[in-house]
Amino acid sequence: MMTPTPVRMPLPRQSPPPPSTVDLWLVPLADLPLEPLPPESDPSAHVRALRFRQQFMLRLLLGSYLDCPGRDVEVVRSGRGKPALGARHAGSALHFNLSHSRQWLAVALAVGVDVGVDIEYERSMPRAQSVARRYFPAAEAEALAAWDEPFRSRSFLQYWTAREALVKARGCGLAGVMDQIQLAGSPPRVCAVPDQWPDAGRWSLIMPLVCGGLIAHVAVAGEGFEVRTRRVEMPKAP
Repeated sequence: MMTPTPVRMPLPRQSPPPPSTVDLWLVPLADLPLEPLPPESDPSAHVRALRFRQQFMLRLLLGSYLDCPGRDVEVVRSGRGKPALGARHAGSALHFNLSHSRQWLAVALAVGVDVGVDIEYERSMPRAQSVARRYFPAAEAEALAAWDEPFRSRSFLQYWTAREALVKARGCGLAGVMDQIQLAGSPPRVCAVPDQWPDAGRWSLIMPLVCGGLIAHVAVAGEGFEVRTRRVEMPKAP
């Protein structure tokens, strides 16, 4: 599994991902050459600043694929919040999804297929068992309860990000579907999905090698996909 390829800002023009390929971008938001982030002791200001950086970088990345300035990129959201390109980009088949955890942003892009991504910082999860009992199928929750730490927390985050990525690719809400997704193994593979979804065997679920203590999953509504991962780096100081 390949480590993320570094790409320095300013971002060069990007070609669309080839067939059966997802481009996954990782962005360290705190490193962007913008006004310093407010301290976490001011949570509302800190969150607003992170959101601004997320939208700034999302538009820059999309613009690098669409060959237009980031300010000209139109992003819309469905009724359930799934992001997509707006009407001004009707000629593009580019699909994308994004996720963030702490000061990292992940953006996944593919051509002509729905894609979802989710990232989480790897950390201890004291409530893993109770959350699993609420959202996972009973067999998965019972298996998780039998594991010791730190394997339990890591496995929970793997299975959680896998579910989130699948749900985000599908573009539906979490309610009523999380426990209908059945996963198995490490890294997780898809065994069953809700009846109204494409069959389980038609999904690609990939846990790419990422950075910064993150766990990530990419889900694609298609078979045989692979992920090529890139990490945005800031320009070298003169």
